[in-house]
Amino acid sequence: MKYKFLSAWTKQNERQNLYFFSLRKTSDQYAIFFKKSDRFLQINLASEDSFCFFSEYEQLSFLEHKNLSLFKRYLANANLREISISQSDRIIFLHFEKTDIYNQKEKLLLILEFIPHYLNLILTKKNETGKDIVLEALKKISFAENRHRQVLPGLEYSPPLSNYQNEHAAVSLPIHLSPDGKFIENSSESPSFDSLNELFENLYYEHILRRREQKIKEKKIRELEKQIAKKENKSEKLQRELNEAKAEKKWRQFAELLKGNFSEIKSGMKSVSVKNYFEEGFPILEIPLFPDKTARQNVEFYFKKFKKAKKGKQIISKQIEITLAEISQLKKRLEQISQTEIFTEKIAENQNKRQKKEHFKTLRINDNWQIYVGRTAKENDLLTTKFAKPHDWWFHTRIYHGTHLILRNYKRLELPEKLKILCCRIAAYFSKAGKSSNVPVDYTQVRFVRKPRGSASGLVTYTNQKTLYVDPISWRDAAKIIEKEWSQK
Repeated sequence: MKYKFLSAWTKQNERQNLYFFSLRKTSDQYAIFFKKSDRFLQINLASEDSFCFFSEYEQLSFLEHKNLSLFKRYLANANLREISISQSDRIIFLHFEKTDIYNQKEKLLLILEFIPHYLNLILTKKNETGKDIVLEALKKISFAENRHRQVLPGLEYSPPLSNYQNEHAAVSLPIHLSPDGKFIENSSESPSFDSLNELFENLYYEHILRRREQKIKEKKIRELEKQIAKKENKSEKLQRELNEAKAEKKWRQFAELLKGNFSEIKSGMKSVSVKNYFEEGFPILEIPLFPDKTARQNVEFYFKKFKKAKKGKQIISKQIEITLAEISQLKKRLEQISQTEIFTEKIAENQNKRQKKEHFKTLRINDNWQIYVGRTAKENDLLTTKFAKPHDWWFHTRIYHGTHLILRNYKRLELPEKLKILCCRIAAYFSKAGKSSNVPVDYTQVRFVRKPRGSASGLVTYTNQKTLYVDPISWRDAAKIIEKEWSQK
């Protein structure tokens, strides 16, 4: 991330009054959670681009980690008072303050180094002489790794040495975030942002994370296609073996006919002609022989071939059944992955667990839109705060108790008027006013919906809403309208 954008973010978020609660991580993402606050600070230490931003949407599975326990212990109950940035490089300082057991003020500094090849979180404390002494670091560095700099507990903190040419230029707002994730300043194109925090949040979740997930998705699809091809080859081979095994009748006839004509078989013969009494008219049948085998050995060979074919037919048929079932499962999994927008394995697993457990009601519109409805207060919470994305649309009846309806906006398109009305009508149906008419329904994007900390299940607050007065429509009738008007679009 360019210095000037990090600097602009710092200026917009300079003053804070948040109390540290915990530090958690998932992959290269870290999150500082605060007491009595819906906001958390997400720290992106991805090698391709690094920055931080405040967010209220916990879309990733941030977990406690033993490597972060010392950070948590030192920062417990500390007050984040200020955020600043280095004047020379891409290093952000989080200024914490806390009272120790002697009722003395302690000044702690959590240093976020966003410099490529030096990505790090370092916690320091000011000593009596005003120097910042390292307490803990995500990556500890000794002279064995870097002969110019050490980052070890007990040593004075020193910034990395780099040849970075700092930019102190002002940022021209608003900033347009292009489809490829580039910043275009002083732009009137949509989407554009005056808030650097919202810009960073959008950049990560709508571009960086999506690119990562797309790569994971493509890799998983390749793996599944390879497995399917392998299973299909196995199925074809088994089918050939089964066709051969189905010749059991022929091998039995050969064995019985040779046995009945035992005296006719002479050593060195390559075949023998016998009357086939298994068929009407007793036609002459030529049976191949092994010249190097005796008459008894030739008979035993065909009896063994008959028994093997008879037994193998059952085994091979079962293997074909199992293999075809495996192919069907793999193709189903491939279709699911191809259609879903959640590709990260951990997120996908959590998503699948929620769906299996909660079973949201759903109506698919087309590749661009899908309706989800919660059926309980708990499902409403999961649907709105965990499942939905910031650009999805949220619908709920005003005044009346009712379900949360989410309209998934897979490609971040403008909301069509007909679809908006339909969603309002469905939300009205799944409310206490389901049998009324002219029901007020509020709608807004999910990014404007908040879940107050500690509030009851299903309770949210929201802003930037608009209201439509509609007549309720049943789930079945809505499905018919969707099939008629959108199924082919």
